[in-house]
Amino acid sequence: MLKSIFTFFAFLAVASAVEHFYVQNNSTGLACIILDGDFQFNLVFNEANSTQKYTVTLNNTLEVDGDCNGVINNQSVQTLNIKFRPEGQSARYPKEWELNLVFGSSSNEAFKIVDYTLQTQRTDLVPFFGKFVRDEKAAGDVTATETNAYKCSTAKLGLVGGSTIDIKSANIIAFAQVNGTTFPTNQVYEVCYLDARTSDVVPIVVGACLAALVIVVLVGYLIGRARAKRQGYASV
Repeated sequence: MLKSIFTFFAFLAVASAVEHFYVQNNSTGLACIILDGDFQFNLVFNEANSTQKYTVTLNNTLEVDGDCNGVINNQSVQTLNIKFRPEGQSARYPKEWELNLVFGSSSNEAFKIVDYTLQTQRTDLVPFFGKFVRDEKAAGDVTATETNAYKCSTAKLGLVGGSTIDIKSANIIAFAQVNGTTFPTNQVYEVCYLDARTSDVVPIVVGACLAALVIVVLVGYLIGRARAKRQGYASV
């Protein structure tokens, strides 16, 4: 029994652990990008007239860098570059994978993911490799306003060809000036559309169930009272 309890809490510890990334401004020492989350890559390869699908997770981070003062097409951007080993990689296929995230800013948004690429390599689990780029038609809401951060149970980044990057338990901020490399304790978060919609549905469902319960109790009370009156008349 005791062993089972230890196993359960060990599982919770592993499940709650997320990857932590940040980029600091070399001039100020302040963090401009902070990202917490677990990465899952849902990859689709079209090879030899067939479609092959694989799901891979980030296993071991090798190198993290970025730029707080980048410029692309005359627009200010901030970048986060992650080199990592995927799940299932062995010495047989030693090349690392690379993920590049580009954040932009506008008058309406403090930050938003505006571009991303994923360079994969062959592994024991994935016999193909390639470069995956952002699908401009894919919906994405990784954005926040003012000094807020972004929060989502699963943030999806669409890739051309039907592949996706899932960032689970995502907490993200960019174009920030954080004194440290972690989110401040008083950080305000903007919840993603899917989670916000779910949070609205739950109280509605709970309220409807409570209302139905009240109606059932009221009807039961009225029926019981009517029966009691009939029994009283019969005894007389």
